[in-house]
Amino acid sequence: MTDLTALADDYYAYALGLSPLDLMWDGRLEHLAEWNDVSVEGRAAAHERLMGYARAAEAIDPGDDLQARALRDTISSHARSAALHLAWEPELLHLNPTMGAWENILSFIDAFPLRTAAHGEAYLTKLRRLPRFLDDLLDVAEDAADAGRVALERHLLDTARSAESYLRAAHAGDDRMLAQAAPTEVDDAARAEWVRDRDRVVASAVHEGVARFADRLRRLADRGTPDDRPGLVHLPGGAAVYRDRMWSHLQLDLTPEEVHALGVAQVARLEDEYREMAGPLLGTDDIAEIYARLRDDEALRYTSADAIVRDAEAALARAEEASPAWFSVMPRARCLGHATDFGAMAYYSAPVPSTGKEGDFYFKTSDPHAWATYELEAIAFHEAIPGHHLQFALHAENEDLHIVQRELFSTAYAEGWGLYTERLADEMGLYSSELSRVGMLSADSLRACRLVVDTGIHALGWSREQAIEYCLAHSPLDRHHIEQEVDRYIGLPGQALAYMVGRLEILAIRDEAQRRPGFDIRDFHADVLGYGAVPLTTLRRIVLG
Repeated sequence: MTDLTALADDYYAYALGLSPLDLMWDGRLEHLAEWNDVSVEGRAAAHERLMGYARAAEAIDPGDDLQARALRDTISSHARSAALHLAWEPELLHLNPTMGAWENILSFIDAFPLRTAAHGEAYLTKLRRLPRFLDDLLDVAEDAADAGRVALERHLLDTARSAESYLRAAHAGDDRMLAQAAPTEVDDAARAEWVRDRDRVVASAVHEGVARFADRLRRLADRGTPDDRPGLVHLPGGAAVYRDRMWSHLQLDLTPEEVHALGVAQVARLEDEYREMAGPLLGTDDIAEIYARLRDDEALRYTSADAIVRDAEAALARAEEASPAWFSVMPRARCLGHATDFGAMAYYSAPVPSTGKEGDFYFKTSDPHAWATYELEAIAFHEAIPGHHLQFALHAENEDLHIVQRELFSTAYAEGWGLYTERLADEMGLYSSELSRVGMLSADSLRACRLVVDTGIHALGWSREQAIEYCLAHSPLDRHHIEQEVDRYIGLPGQALAYMVGRLEILAIRDEAQRRPGFDIRDFHADVLGYGAVPLTTLRRIVLG
């Protein structure tokens, strides 16, 4: 395994620095001063090197050693996926208002556990370089527009509005870029000086760079794609890029048509579950009325951030108490809940043992009414316990795994597990009411509709409104939430497919394992979580032999 370990060491060192934007999610201190190289030349070089790693891994025979196979397949699949991600990323994903670079910066600009003077200087360098990074993004996007490849007009305008909103708040005394705490291992005088330097950099460089970013986005929006043509299929070469994006997230050889049909079938199955579970609660078995009641009843909406915090913390506490009966190993790191005003409705940031950072579950409370009371628990179980926290914390703490397996990401494995645990939570008795169990169905509806809508947009040529109307007709989600979801799918093609496809594959593996003598759910979960973020084809071999 010597050659494989050496390759893994080299690949990890390279992959870690490939996207400093992604490192912001977990407050990582590596490559702190840097931003992504979004240039055409930089991405071409990265693609070539990543494919070289994939081929080198595939040339190694792991024999019957499951750990070696898991490590080899993780390197190969991650490298290929990362290479395929690079196409069109700056001009489409990074400018998306829901999942793009600017929203990522706003969400995590203060997430770094700075300790030393060197950390502090690297962070200041990051701020100084932010305007250049934003300029680089627009340079690439403008050149891509010349080639007929440009983001949706509304997305460019929404990202511009977000940048302008930041500037207005900053000038009014509420500057998000000043939220990062000073290094902790320096004296009071050095901390005070660091704060002055931070404030000076933001005022003298960042504000000007963000204003220029917003202005260029507005000018680019004049050339933006209309709402009736949001998919990759409408762009030259876009159909092939979408197939590559699908594989990069699923690591399974499925066609858009196969996934679309899978989604239609899942939606139909869910409607039967709604009639059985929600029908008696709402006094109707009419599916349209069930969706309308769940969507429109004001009594099913939160009215305060405090209530969201209370219910999220209660769900985490129940899950933490019940999990040892279902998992043979529990992580040492805690999962902490945090209300936030930024980013997606809910998301998770993994623990970092080297810095002592715990796992963090974020839920957006700036608009309590955006949350249905019945949907919070399923999301908490997915993002935190027994979902992503058990997954990523157990990986991070497992010293038997190479760091490649502990830290690198496979979308279908990761999100498939998250969605699997929403149903597992029901088996564990974690939902506090029958209505919250309906929230589990609502979350499933979103993921099933994604299979139909993502492929509809990017392979079948659906309009933005067509995608929104499909979700409205086949889920209880409100229009505002659906619009945010659809805009995410437009900017991040293929990613949303991974949840349901991954869950169904994990369930298929479990179903086969359960038919064998001596099945134990704790052992099954130990196998699923014991080898890192492996491709689902490798997971099947690990669990079933």
